[in-house]
Amino acid sequence: MRISFILFVMTVFLFNLSQTYVFASSQTVAEKKAGGFHYSIIADGEILTWSIGDGKKQSEIQEGKKNQRGLDQFREAVNEMSVQKFSLIIYILYLIFIGIIGYTLYKRVAKKREELMAIVALFAMYAIYKCYRAYELFVEAQWDAKYYLAVLT
Repeated sequence: MRISFILFVMTVFLFNLSQTYVFASSQTVAEKKAGGFHYSIIADGEILTWSIGDGKKQSEIQEGKKNQRGLDQFREAVNEMSVQKFSLIIYILYLIFIGIIGYTLYKRVAKKREELMAIVALFAMYAIYKCYRAYELFVEAQWDAKYYLAVLT
């Protein structure tokens, strides 16, 4: 009984020691690329080192109280670009789908063609509006990322 308890304590101690070693080494916490901008956050103990940049220049910055807000804003802008790029792709696919449905209905339905085309046109206008809005938000996030990159470097 005593030997098994000692083995158990030694196993738990070694397991905790190996976990401490893994967490004490530097590791990448977050990483994202979008719209020509990128960031990666590397944690080395309690120190966060940010690698930020665009296609032309790259900078490594240690996070502090002075630059924490700017780094967070840059990260949010890059994340927003990624989300809006995905949204734009989805809405373009939706617009193509609506176009295929409209073409099929136009060729196959002889009666009530005008009413069906009006409904398809409404769906298409909605898709066009959402594509435009996603593109607008993508460009806005790109401008934000440019601004915060300029401020931080």
